[in-house]
Amino acid sequence: MRRLKITNYTVKVKVPDQRNLGQEIEIELPYHFKTSVLNLMFLPELKLSGAELVRQNMLAMKLEACTNEEIELADEEYQRIKKAVDTFAGFTRQDVELVERINNAETT
Repeated sequence: MRRLKITNYTVKVKVPDQRNLGQEIEIELPYHFKTSVLNLMFLPELKLSGAELVRQNMLAMKLEACTNEEIELADEEYQRIKKAVDTFAGFTRQDVELVERINNAETT
C-alpha cells in the first residue's frame, strides 16, 4: 500500500507586469493536484486497452471521490499512476511537487 498526498498546492510564476511594461512580477497560482493526476492517467501514450481503461477509470473515480488530504492506494493502483507519470514527457517546473509526491509516496 502507498499513501499519496492529494491536496492542491501553490506554484510561483512570473508574468508581465501590467503597470510597468517590460517588467515581470511573481504571482502564486493554485496547482490542482487531483486534476493533474487524472489528466495523466488517460494519456493516449499509455495505449490503454478496453479493460485497462475501465480499471483506470475505477481508480480515477476513487481519486475523485476522496475528500481526505491523502489517499491509500493498493500497489497496483499506485503502479498505474506511476506508469502515467513515467510515460508523460513535457513536465514543467510547476509539476516538480506532483512528480516528487508520486515518486516518493509513503509505503504503508
